[in-house]
Amino acid sequence: MTVPQVAPSDSPDVWSVVVDDVSVAGTAGKHEPFVEGVAFTAPAGEVTLVATDPGIPQVALALAIGGRVELLRGHVSAGGASDTAELQRRSRLVDVADVTSPEEAVAVRAVVQEELALAEQPASRAAVAAFLDDHDLADAGARPWGRLPAARRTSLLLELGALHRHVRVLVLAGPERHGGDPLPWLETCHRLAATGLAVIVLTTAATVAALSTLTVTPAASKEPLA
Repeated sequence: MTVPQVAPSDSPDVWSVVVDDVSVAGTAGKHEPFVEGVAFTAPAGEVTLVATDPGIPQVALALAIGGRVELLRGHVSAGGASDTAELQRRSRLVDVADVTSPEEAVAVRAVVQEELALAEQPASRAAVAAFLDDHDLADAGARPWGRLPAARRTSLLLELGALHRHVRVLVLAGPERHGGDPLPWLETCHRLAATGLAVIVLTTAATVAALSTLTVTPAASKEPLA
């Protein structure tokens, strides 16, 4: 199973993501917005690291980029489109805490099956088994999701999220919260970006600084199971 390539008509310029002075209001009783005045451009074909406070701010910004929450102020567009339906259709929110992150006790095969179904890919028992076999996880299907190495889980979710034929934007939120070596999932981000996707990583300022020093190649990385 391979990640769909962006069609020739979907040029890098077309699928850039622009976040302009975005603020997301806090919940009732919260006087300060969860996110305030965020601005950046994420070109298609590249990995964009965005420094964001951990926890709720990461979740709120991910939801804003994906057109899944009302903005207090500002503007988000992907491929020039800013309507929420198009943002939702073109984006996949990856491992967003309490939104798209899998429960750690759920079996690996169940997580893969659900993600394949969300990507509108075959999600039969045979399809799940084939995906696991392709990723050297044939014997891990019954294992709890949380037992896989952190970077391996993140990489798998990125790959699964990229399978939907309409998705042009991947938004990964808070990967640092799982710990472990970030290089394997960062390599996966670059490999997927090389297919033409805009890959946005919302993480802490310290993680952005650390990742900026790494030498990354867009090769597949399969970390040994623990």
